[in-house]
Amino acid sequence: MSRFSFQNVMGLALGAALAVAVAAPAAAADAKARFAVDGFVLGTLIRVAEAKGYLAEENIEPVMLTFSYGVDTVDAVLAGQADFGVIIDMPLLSRLSSGKLSVPALIGTPNPGWHKLYVTQDYSTPDDLRGKKIAIAPGSAQEFVTRTHLRDNGINPDEDVELVGLGSLFEIIGAMKAGRIDAAWIWGQGVEQISGDDRYRFEADDSIVNQKTTALLVVSKDYLANNRDAVVATLRALDKAGAVVKNNIGEAADIVAKGIAGDATKVKPVIMGQNYALSFEESAMDSLKDKYDFLVDRGVIDPPYDYAAQFDLGVLKEAAPNAQTVDRLE
Repeated sequence: MSRFSFQNVMGLALGAALAVAVAAPAAAADAKARFAVDGFVLGTLIRVAEAKGYLAEENIEPVMLTFSYGVDTVDAVLAGQADFGVIIDMPLLSRLSSGKLSVPALIGTPNPGWHKLYVTQDYSTPDDLRGKKIAIAPGSAQEFVTRTHLRDNGINPDEDVELVGLGSLFEIIGAMKAGRIDAAWIWGQGVEQISGDDRYRFEADDSIVNQKTTALLVVSKDYLANNRDAVVATLRALDKAGAVVKNNIGEAADIVAKGIAGDATKVKPVIMGQNYALSFEESAMDSLKDKYDFLVDRGVIDPPYDYAAQFDLGVLKEAAPNAQTVDRLE
Protein backbone atom coordinates (compact mmCIF):
# COMPACT_ATOMS: atom_id res chain seq x y z
CA MET A 1 0.00 0.00 0.00
CA SER A 2 1.33 3.41 -0.93
CA ARG A 3 2.07 6.01 1.66
CA PHE A 4 -0.77 8.11 0.29
CA SER A 5 -3.37 5.35 0.47
CA PHE A 6 -2.21 4.28 3.96
CA GLN A 7 -2.59 7.80 5.30
CA ASN A 8 -6.04 8.10 3.74
CA VAL A 9 -7.20 4.82 5.25
CA MET A 10 -5.89 5.82 8.66
CA GLY A 11 -7.49 9.22 8.33
CA LEU A 12 -10.84 7.73 7.46
CA ALA A 13 -10.59 5.27 10.38
CA LEU A 14 -9.65 8.03 12.81
CA GLY A 15 -12.46 10.20 11.55
CA ALA A 16 -14.97 7.39 11.97
CA ALA A 17 -13.75 6.72 15.49
CA LEU A 18 -14.08 10.39 16.38
CA ALA A 19 -17.57 10.50 14.94
CA VAL A 20 -18.62 7.52 17.04
CA ALA A 21 -17.07 9.08 20.12
CA VAL A 22 -18.92 12.34 19.54
CA ALA A 23 -22.22 10.60 18.78
CA ALA A 24 -22.12 8.27 21.81
CA PRO A 25 -23.08 9.89 25.13
CA ALA A 26 -20.27 9.87 27.64
CA ALA A 27 -20.85 7.74 30.73
CA ALA A 28 -21.49 9.92 33.75
CA ALA A 29 -18.63 9.97 36.21
CA ASP A 30 -19.46 8.42 39.58
CA ALA A 31 -20.29 10.92 42.31
CA LYS A 32 -18.71 9.85 45.58
CA ALA A 33 -21.12 10.36 48.50
CA ARG A 34 -20.45 9.78 52.19
CA PHE A 35 -23.35 8.10 54.00
CA ALA A 36 -23.35 8.25 57.79
CA VAL A 37 -25.48 5.45 59.24
CA ASP A 38 -26.17 4.35 62.79
CA GLY A 39 -24.94 1.10 64.30
CA PHE A 40 -28.35 -0.54 64.17
CA VAL A 41 -31.28 -0.22 61.71
CA LEU A 42 -31.80 3.49 60.92
CA GLY A 43 -29.53 3.14 57.91
CA THR A 44 -31.46 0.17 56.47
CA LEU A 45 -32.47 1.81 53.18
CA ILE A 46 -28.92 3.02 52.56
CA ARG A 47 -27.36 -0.35 53.36
CA VAL A 48 -29.84 -2.15 51.08
CA ALA A 49 -29.37 0.39 48.26
CA GLU A 50 -25.60 -0.15 48.45
CA ALA A 51 -25.75 -3.96 48.63
CA LYS A 52 -28.27 -4.29 45.79
CA GLY A 53 -26.27 -1.97 43.53
CA TYR A 54 -29.01 0.65 43.31
CA LEU A 55 -26.63 3.48 44.22
CA ALA A 56 -24.10 2.26 41.64
CA GLU A 57 -26.87 2.19 39.01
CA GLU A 58 -27.40 5.88 39.75
CA ASN A 59 -23.65 6.55 39.38
CA ILE A 60 -23.32 7.15 43.12
CA GLU A 61 -20.18 5.71 44.69
CA PRO A 62 -21.12 5.22 48.37
CA VAL A 63 -18.69 5.62 51.22
CA MET A 64 -20.26 4.10 54.33
CA LEU A 65 -19.50 5.63 57.73
CA THR A 66 -20.96 3.94 60.81
CA PHE A 67 -21.72 5.79 64.04
CA SER A 68 -23.29 4.62 67.28
CA TYR A 69 -26.48 6.66 67.05
CA GLY A 70 -28.55 8.64 64.57
CA VAL A 71 -27.68 11.85 66.37
CA ASP A 72 -24.02 11.17 65.62
CA THR A 73 -24.73 10.84 61.89
CA VAL A 74 -26.28 14.29 61.72
CA ASP A 75 -23.52 15.81 63.81
CA ALA A 76 -21.13 14.32 61.23
CA VAL A 77 -23.06 16.10 58.46
CA LEU A 78 -22.88 19.35 60.42
CA ALA A 79 -19.13 18.88 60.87
CA GLY A 80 -18.60 18.25 57.16
CA GLN A 81 -17.55 14.64 57.72
CA ALA A 82 -20.54 13.14 55.88
CA ASP A 83 -22.96 14.11 53.12
CA PHE A 84 -26.03 12.16 54.29
CA GLY A 85 -27.24 11.28 57.76
CA VAL A 86 -30.23 9.50 59.32
CA ILE A 87 -32.00 10.45 62.54
CA ILE A 88 -35.22 10.29 64.57
CA ASP A 89 -37.30 13.46 64.68
CA MET A 90 -36.92 15.06 68.14
CA PRO A 91 -33.12 15.43 68.24
CA LEU A 92 -33.12 16.66 64.65
CA LEU A 93 -35.58 19.50 65.25
CA SER A 94 -33.21 21.34 67.57
CA ARG A 95 -30.29 20.79 65.18
CA LEU A 96 -32.23 22.35 62.31
CA SER A 97 -31.86 25.66 64.14
CA SER A 98 -28.27 25.72 62.83
CA GLY A 99 -29.68 26.69 59.42
CA LYS A 100 -27.18 24.35 57.77
CA LEU A 101 -29.34 21.25 57.25
CA SER A 102 -32.06 20.21 54.85
CA VAL A 103 -34.44 17.24 54.87
CA PRO A 104 -35.07 15.76 51.38
CA ALA A 105 -37.33 12.93 52.66
CA LEU A 106 -38.78 11.06 55.58
CA ILE A 107 -37.42 7.52 55.42
CA GLY A 108 -39.79 5.80 57.83
CA THR A 109 -42.50 6.07 60.47
CA PRO A 110 -41.59 3.68 63.31
CA ASN A 111 -44.42 1.87 65.08
CA PRO A 112 -45.40 3.41 68.43
CA GLY A 113 -44.66 1.67 71.71
CA TRP A 114 -41.32 3.08 72.87
CA HIS A 115 -42.80 5.03 75.80
CA LYS A 116 -44.91 3.11 78.30
CA LEU A 117 -47.24 4.59 80.92
CA TYR A 118 -46.83 3.26 84.47
CA VAL A 119 -49.37 4.30 87.11
CA THR A 120 -50.09 3.54 90.75
CA GLN A 121 -52.37 0.59 91.52
CA ASP A 122 -55.36 2.82 92.36
CA TYR A 123 -55.49 4.22 88.82
CA SER A 124 -58.69 3.51 86.92
CA THR A 125 -59.15 6.11 84.16
CA PRO A 126 -57.08 9.01 82.78
CA ASP A 127 -59.21 11.35 84.86
CA ASP A 128 -57.56 9.84 87.94
CA LEU A 129 -54.38 11.67 86.96
CA ARG A 130 -55.88 15.01 88.00
CA GLY A 131 -54.01 16.41 90.98
CA LYS A 132 -51.31 13.75 90.71
CA LYS A 133 -47.54 14.08 90.38
CA ILE A 134 -46.31 12.99 86.96
CA ALA A 135 -42.60 12.76 86.16
CA ILE A 136 -41.25 14.29 82.95
CA ALA A 137 -37.87 14.61 81.27
CA PRO A 138 -38.09 18.31 80.28
CA GLY A 139 -37.78 19.15 76.60
CA SER A 140 -37.74 15.51 75.51
CA ALA A 141 -40.00 13.23 73.48
CA GLN A 142 -41.17 11.82 76.81
CA GLU A 143 -42.49 15.22 77.93
CA PHE A 144 -44.14 15.68 74.53
CA VAL A 145 -45.92 12.31 74.90
CA THR A 146 -46.93 13.14 78.49
CA ARG A 147 -48.45 16.51 77.62
CA THR A 148 -50.15 15.20 74.48
CA HIS A 149 -51.74 12.30 76.39
CA LEU A 150 -53.06 14.64 79.07
CA ARG A 151 -54.52 17.06 76.53
CA ASP A 152 -56.04 14.18 74.55
CA ASN A 153 -57.98 13.34 77.72
CA GLY A 154 -59.11 16.88 78.53
CA ILE A 155 -56.51 17.45 81.24
CA ASN A 156 -54.54 20.70 81.30
CA PRO A 157 -50.91 19.66 81.93
CA ASP A 158 -50.06 23.06 83.44
CA GLU A 159 -53.06 23.34 85.78
CA ASP A 160 -54.69 19.97 86.46
CA VAL A 161 -51.58 17.94 87.36
CA GLU A 162 -48.15 18.55 88.88
CA LEU A 163 -45.44 17.86 86.33
CA VAL A 164 -42.20 17.02 88.10
CA GLY A 165 -39.17 17.70 85.94
CA LEU A 166 -36.30 15.25 86.40
CA GLY A 167 -33.03 15.21 84.52
CA SER A 168 -32.79 11.60 83.42
CA LEU A 169 -34.51 8.23 83.20
CA PHE A 170 -32.44 7.13 86.22
CA GLU A 171 -33.84 10.03 88.29
CA ILE A 172 -37.41 9.28 87.19
CA ILE A 173 -37.10 5.63 88.23
CA GLY A 174 -35.50 6.65 91.53
CA ALA A 175 -38.34 9.08 92.31
CA MET A 176 -40.93 6.41 91.52
CA LYS A 177 -39.23 3.83 93.73
CA ALA A 178 -39.13 6.42 96.51
CA GLY A 179 -42.90 6.86 96.17
CA ARG A 180 -42.68 10.52 95.15
CA ILE A 181 -44.34 10.06 91.73
CA ASP A 182 -47.84 8.84 90.84
CA ALA A 183 -47.32 8.19 87.14
CA ALA A 184 -44.73 8.47 84.39
CA TRP A 185 -44.08 7.45 80.82
CA ILE A 186 -41.04 5.15 80.97
CA TRP A 187 -38.78 3.99 78.15
CA GLY A 188 -35.76 1.83 77.44
CA GLN A 189 -34.15 -0.04 80.32
CA GLY A 190 -36.37 1.82 82.77
CA VAL A 191 -39.29 -0.45 81.82
CA GLU A 192 -37.58 -3.52 83.27
CA GLN A 193 -36.58 -1.60 86.39
CA ILE A 194 -40.06 -0.33 87.23
CA SER A 195 -42.04 -3.39 86.15
CA GLY A 196 -40.85 -5.25 89.25
CA ASP A 197 -42.21 -2.59 91.63
CA ASP A 198 -45.58 -3.67 93.07
CA ARG A 199 -46.69 -0.07 93.59
CA TYR A 200 -46.93 0.53 89.85
CA ARG A 201 -48.51 -1.24 86.92
CA PHE A 202 -48.27 -0.89 83.17
CA GLU A 203 -51.30 0.91 81.71
CA ALA A 204 -50.59 1.56 78.01
CA ASP A 205 -47.89 2.36 75.49
CA ASP A 206 -47.74 5.52 73.40
CA SER A 207 -49.90 4.02 70.65
CA ILE A 208 -52.78 5.66 72.57
CA VAL A 209 -51.24 9.07 71.85
CA ASN A 210 -52.38 10.49 68.52
CA GLN A 211 -48.91 11.25 67.19
CA LYS A 212 -46.33 9.66 64.90
CA THR A 213 -42.58 9.28 65.18
CA THR A 214 -40.53 9.85 62.05
CA ALA A 215 -37.08 8.87 60.80
CA LEU A 216 -35.51 11.34 58.40
CA LEU A 217 -32.75 11.64 55.82
CA VAL A 218 -30.59 14.75 56.24
CA VAL A 219 -28.09 16.58 54.05
CA SER A 220 -26.36 19.90 54.39
CA LYS A 221 -27.95 22.78 52.52
CA ASP A 222 -24.62 23.45 50.80
CA TYR A 223 -24.39 19.86 49.60
CA LEU A 224 -27.95 19.95 48.29
CA ALA A 225 -27.35 23.24 46.47
CA ASN A 226 -24.17 21.98 44.81
CA ASN A 227 -25.15 18.33 44.25
CA ARG A 228 -28.89 18.36 43.71
CA ASP A 229 -28.73 15.75 40.93
CA ALA A 230 -26.80 13.41 43.23
CA VAL A 231 -29.41 13.84 45.98
CA VAL A 232 -32.22 13.09 43.51
CA ALA A 233 -30.32 10.03 42.27
CA THR A 234 -29.75 8.87 45.85
CA LEU A 235 -33.47 9.13 46.60
CA ARG A 236 -34.25 7.07 43.51
CA ALA A 237 -31.90 4.37 44.82
CA LEU A 238 -33.41 4.50 48.30
CA ASP A 239 -36.90 4.26 46.83
CA LYS A 240 -35.89 1.00 45.13
CA ALA A 241 -34.42 -0.20 48.43
CA GLY A 242 -37.74 0.54 50.10
CA ALA A 243 -39.44 -1.92 47.75
CA VAL A 244 -36.95 -4.62 48.80
CA VAL A 245 -37.63 -3.96 52.49
CA LYS A 246 -41.38 -4.14 51.85
CA ASN A 247 -41.39 -7.22 49.62
CA ASN A 248 -38.38 -9.22 50.84
CA ILE A 249 -37.81 -8.39 54.49
CA GLY A 250 -35.63 -11.48 54.96
CA GLU A 251 -33.13 -10.30 52.35
CA ALA A 252 -33.12 -6.80 53.83
CA ALA A 253 -32.51 -8.20 57.32
CA ASP A 254 -29.60 -10.29 56.06
CA ILE A 255 -28.03 -7.21 54.45
CA VAL A 256 -28.39 -5.07 57.57
CA ALA A 257 -27.22 -7.84 59.89
CA LYS A 258 -24.10 -8.29 57.79
CA GLY A 259 -23.43 -4.53 57.88
CA ILE A 260 -23.73 -4.29 61.66
CA ALA A 261 -22.31 -7.74 62.48
CA GLY A 262 -25.65 -8.68 64.02
CA ASP A 263 -28.16 -11.52 64.04
CA ALA A 264 -30.64 -11.35 61.15
CA THR A 265 -33.34 -13.11 63.19
CA LYS A 266 -33.19 -10.29 65.76
CA VAL A 267 -32.78 -7.51 63.22
CA LYS A 268 -35.75 -8.58 61.08
CA PRO A 269 -38.60 -7.73 63.51
CA VAL A 270 -37.01 -4.38 64.32
CA ILE A 271 -36.82 -3.43 60.64
CA MET A 272 -40.44 -4.52 60.19
CA GLY A 273 -41.47 -2.05 62.88
CA GLN A 274 -39.87 0.95 61.18
CA ASN A 275 -42.22 1.12 58.14
CA TYR A 276 -39.45 2.22 55.80
CA ALA A 277 -40.62 4.20 52.76
CA LEU A 278 -39.73 7.59 51.34
CA SER A 279 -42.44 10.19 51.88
CA PHE A 280 -43.55 13.51 53.26
CA GLU A 281 -46.79 11.86 54.40
CA GLU A 282 -49.33 14.33 55.82
CA SER A 283 -50.05 12.88 59.26
CA ALA A 284 -46.34 12.30 59.90
CA MET A 285 -45.56 15.87 58.90
CA ASP A 286 -48.36 17.15 61.15
CA SER A 287 -46.83 15.31 64.11
CA LEU A 288 -43.40 16.66 63.26
CA LYS A 289 -44.75 20.22 63.24
CA ASP A 290 -46.47 19.60 66.60
CA LYS A 291 -43.11 18.55 68.04
CA TYR A 292 -41.44 21.65 66.64
CA ASP A 293 -44.13 23.83 68.25
CA PHE A 294 -43.67 21.96 71.53
CA LEU A 295 -39.91 22.54 71.54
CA VAL A 296 -40.42 26.23 70.79
CA ASP A 297 -43.01 26.50 73.57
CA ARG A 298 -40.67 24.81 76.06
CA GLY A 299 -37.77 27.10 75.11
CA VAL A 300 -35.65 24.26 73.71
CA ILE A 301 -35.69 25.97 70.31
CA ASP A 302 -34.97 29.64 70.91
CA PRO A 303 -35.28 31.65 68.79
CA PRO A 304 -37.73 29.89 66.47
CA TYR A 305 -36.57 29.26 62.90
CA ASP A 306 -38.37 29.05 59.56
CA TYR A 307 -39.72 25.52 59.94
CA ALA A 308 -40.94 25.04 56.35
CA ALA A 309 -37.59 26.13 54.91
CA GLN A 310 -35.86 23.08 56.40
CA PHE A 311 -37.59 20.64 54.02
CA ASP A 312 -37.13 20.32 50.26
CA LEU A 313 -40.30 18.70 48.94
CA GLY A 314 -39.23 19.11 45.33
CA VAL A 315 -36.32 16.68 45.50
CA LEU A 316 -38.56 13.80 46.54
CA LYS A 317 -41.26 14.70 44.02
CA GLU A 318 -38.63 14.55 41.27
CA ALA A 319 -37.03 11.32 42.47
CA ALA A 320 -40.14 9.37 43.45
CA PRO A 321 -43.28 10.93 41.94
CA ASN A 322 -45.51 8.26 43.50
CA ALA A 323 -44.32 8.90 47.06
CA GLN A 324 -46.85 10.41 49.46
CA THR A 325 -45.96 14.09 49.66
CA VAL A 326 -47.80 17.08 51.07
CA ASP A 327 -48.32 19.94 48.64
CA ARG A 328 -46.72 22.55 50.88
CA LEU A 329 -45.65 23.25 54.45
CA GLU A 330 -46.74 26.10 56.67
